[in-house]
Amino acid sequence: MIEVMSPSGNITNIANVTVSWSGILQASKQDRVIAYLPDAPQMEKWITFKSIPEGSITTGTGSVILALPNVRLPYHFQYYNQLTNTTFESEDVVEVDVDYPTQGHIAYTSNLKEMRVMWVSGTRNVPTVMYGFDPSSLTSEATGTSWTYNVTDMCGTSVNPDGAIGINYFLDPGWIHSVILPNLLSNTTYYYKFGTSGKWSETFSFVSAQQNFEVEKTTTRLMVVADAGTSNCEWELSINMCSNYSRHTYAAMKRELERQKYDMLLYNGDLSYASGIAHTWEYYFAEMESITTQVPYMVSVGNHEAGWSEEDWTKSWNSGTRQARGECGVPYSNRHIMPNTTLEQSRDRVWWWSMDYPLVHIVAISTESAFGKGSKQYEWLKSDLANVNRSKTPWIIIMGHRPMYFFPEVTNNEWLDHFREIEPLMNKYEVNLALWGHNHVYQRMCPSYQRQCRGNSTHPGGTVHILAGNGGQANDPLPNDPDRTFFEYLSMRWGYLRIEIQGNSTLQVEFLTPDDVIQDTVVLYKSRFTAPADELNADHNLVYLSFLTLLVPMAFLSVLLYWKIKKNPSWKKKFTFGNSDDD
Repeated sequence: MIEVMSPSGNITNIANVTVSWSGILQASKQDRVIAYLPDAPQMEKWITFKSIPEGSITTGTGSVILALPNVRLPYHFQYYNQLTNTTFESEDVVEVDVDYPTQGHIAYTSNLKEMRVMWVSGTRNVPTVMYGFDPSSLTSEATGTSWTYNVTDMCGTSVNPDGAIGINYFLDPGWIHSVILPNLLSNTTYYYKFGTSGKWSETFSFVSAQQNFEVEKTTTRLMVVADAGTSNCEWELSINMCSNYSRHTYAAMKRELERQKYDMLLYNGDLSYASGIAHTWEYYFAEMESITTQVPYMVSVGNHEAGWSEEDWTKSWNSGTRQARGECGVPYSNRHIMPNTTLEQSRDRVWWWSMDYPLVHIVAISTESAFGKGSKQYEWLKSDLANVNRSKTPWIIIMGHRPMYFFPEVTNNEWLDHFREIEPLMNKYEVNLALWGHNHVYQRMCPSYQRQCRGNSTHPGGTVHILAGNGGQANDPLPNDPDRTFFEYLSMRWGYLRIEIQGNSTLQVEFLTPDDVIQDTVVLYKSRFTAPADELNADHNLVYLSFLTLLVPMAFLSVLLYWKIKKNPSWKKKFTFGNSDDD
């Protein structure tokens, strides 16, 4: 017998559901309790499952708790007995609130007087946001647009056999809603709720961007994470890449947001790790909502979102067997709209963007798209960096998923050739900090150019590169003997970054672990790029030699003049200035 203890009422966002059973005569550790969707059109209808606890094997009785998000379809439940290959069906069904707004997140547009609010629901009715200065009186209203995508938009098996995962595990994403809040005041707390058809979310809040500011008196704070995914790891399939460790990183980020206001969250690729298993996006946004509804959530695309297609430039080196597995950027493109891009551009794989924020110009490149010379992205990046106003945004940060530098080094990947072509642009326009992910470790490099250390953080002669792909996925191994002069700090701990920019004087980056320990700190000083240390020494030597070249002849002439005056006193008058005996 299987019984399901439902939450009170229908599931709105995500809920814990208890499933109990009894009378299983030949239970084993391979037995599973399964939540599935018989009304879903895809081949694989399960959403999550959990192995039975050890104590239930001998008794044939027990219970498990399943975390179930609102996927806009009712849940059914089964107990699978491995020894008898028998499935026991529960008569209980858990309903969901189809029209309830879920997966809320906010993002900046190119206009700092605006904020974009996005969410998902099961209805296409007019999306609306109510907002104001008082949570009990949301008197302003804004409306927006809605869209969706379907299984025919995915890449499928035209990519490779793994592409079938994106079809077999497809789940209708519901309607995706977007509303822009206009004419926001500077640095002001706004309360808001979103919904359609009279179904409203809970009330959230955010602080609007600073608009009028004095550079020297301004502080900007950023939070950075990458490669975290979702921590809902109930299922045990090798094709899924969820991670229990990410929940600790997210919990630490939530604590930090309670302690300190941040201007935005930079999420640097490999977001949900759905990789074709569509319901993972539902779990991911349910887990992230408490963060992404209070701080603008600004993203770059990763390989587990983009995947590849037959026309994609990555096919020469990217096997695709463990990438987005048939997604080809479709869920990512529809769920995220970044500054200076439109929905149509995002769907067309224009995944690069930039924005000016007080003190800092932020550039997000797509390492999943061609970015070497001759590409659209290269030309865009060249123009973007050339037009930065350093009087208003004295600092430049570039973010992208795959790293320019990492250890152990790989030299035969085409993306590294593209990096070699954009690095001169970064050097020419004095990019201060580059943030990367992809490799599941933390690595901080010295200020560098063309893999040579250039000065130090006080007098940087190149860009400081930080690889922070340690949000929660299983660690990549660290080398036994890294080049410690180039890689100044390496760690296998999970965590996130916090960045604090003070005027045009300092930019501080700290790496924090999930237990709130600061593992690494670097402070960059805005003294403009200087020549590398070896070049500085060479310049000093040149000046010294030039000085000696002038000094020796002058000393010789001085001695000669002294000897002449000694021999002939009349010469003294020729070299006497000011008062003399003749006055």
